[in-house]
Amino acid sequence: MKPDFHFADLHCHPNLKTFGHSFTNRKNNRKQDVWYAEKPSAFRKLVKIATGITRFSQTDFSTMAKGGTKLAFVSLYPFEKGFFINAAGKGLLSAVLSDWVTGISYKRIRHLQRHTDYFEDLCLEYAFMLAGKQTHRIGQDEYSWKPVADWPELASVLETPNQIAVVFSIEGAHVFNTGLEAYGRKTDPEEVIRNVKTVKNWQFPPVFITFAHNFNNDLCGHARSLDPLEFIVNQRKNLDADFSPLGEEVLDLLLDKRSGKRILIDLKHMSITARKSYYNYLKVHDQASSIPLVVSHGAVAGVRFDGTPSLKYESPMFYVSDINFFDEEIVNIHLSGGLFAIQLDCRRIAGKMALSQISRNIFHKELTKQSAQIVWNQIRHVAELLDKHHHFAWGTACIGSDFDGTINPLNGLLTVEDFRIMASELVELANKYLKGPNRLGLAENRQIIPEDLVERFCIGNVTRFMEKHYICTG
Repeated sequence: MKPDFHFADLHCHPNLKTFGHSFTNRKNNRKQDVWYAEKPSAFRKLVKIATGITRFSQTDFSTMAKGGTKLAFVSLYPFEKGFFINAAGKGLLSAVLSDWVTGISYKRIRHLQRHTDYFEDLCLEYAFMLAGKQTHRIGQDEYSWKPVADWPELASVLETPNQIAVVFSIEGAHVFNTGLEAYGRKTDPEEVIRNVKTVKNWQFPPVFITFAHNFNNDLCGHARSLDPLEFIVNQRKNLDADFSPLGEEVLDLLLDKRSGKRILIDLKHMSITARKSYYNYLKVHDQASSIPLVVSHGAVAGVRFDGTPSLKYESPMFYVSDINFFDEEIVNIHLSGGLFAIQLDCRRIAGKMALSQISRNIFHKELTKQSAQIVWNQIRHVAELLDKHHHFAWGTACIGSDFDGTINPLNGLLTVEDFRIMASELVELANKYLKGPNRLGLAENRQIIPEDLVERFCIGNVTRFMEKHYICTG
């Protein structure tokens, strides 16, 4: 009998579209409900394949419940204004086009174009989530979600049938009110520090924050991430830059346990320059072994910093870019006891040659198997790399889908409801790999049971991490 896997998702946005639709004036708008599911019909799948735009729900709580999600890291993300003040202007045309791409509602986008207070927007989104409906009936069963503040609360939810634990994270330190000078609001360091302290003392503070994101935030340089939109949006300011003095101060405060709960740093979206500075920061402060490195939604670049491969493959499989992570970084993440979450955005998770192996026919019987192979390539690379350095291979990788974060998912893995099929395919791939010739040298890496390997990826590595690090006092 096949195992019934449960899942943890280190980075998802069930709130992005629902919060956006809370800005509409229409009463009884179902799209404001975090349980609202817009299924991927054949037409919507064809739109996705043709345009890369998802006009369906990927990770609402109903779909999570059906798909077996037990732990969701809900990322709070006040959209950066650079998305909506762009080459199409800052008015109606830009708002209409942006709503088509994001699905967060025209009214929400008009608000984002006009406001100059990211922190207020963050607090509104946090309050929206806490005020949302926490129970819902699906068929004959009642499901619920519950925000948790520490490991004991989380462990209790994991043991409760039909309940999903929610842990908050934040995407982008611009939320502390930075990066707004081009829109009329100069960064005030005292206000930024005050806002950081406020978040650290929330009832449910985020467990980590993606320090950089897509645009300048006056704190830290970002990696290039919007290649398909480069003629529409401008992310050049502070691209590839290092930490600023204010950024270093914010970094100190986030990691400090004395001013509230420690908030870990998520490496995703940081420039490679800033990432290297952060690794050095931990060494200088003698914290490289006590503060885990986290990538909430990433992918392997498949090469070292110098561009040479640690492992050779028959054909190129990965997307080589500094938005992805180099081999030295993956080893350091493991040594820190951290997590490397693999995102399910086809623009990041594989190179063009590998993606060409996935059918564009939405009715193809092997579609999920083909997409699972792409995910397995990532898991395998992490494992073989760690084994090469004489480390346990299967304790670092996990899922960080980035679903409903305006991504282009793999054709065979469109929503969290597909996770169970993916897990089943991964068991078969792991079984074939472990039984056949492979690169693994350590016995503990070769002799793992395939189901145990996949369970670790699906949820086990995350729950072990949370048991160690999600404590009451920071």
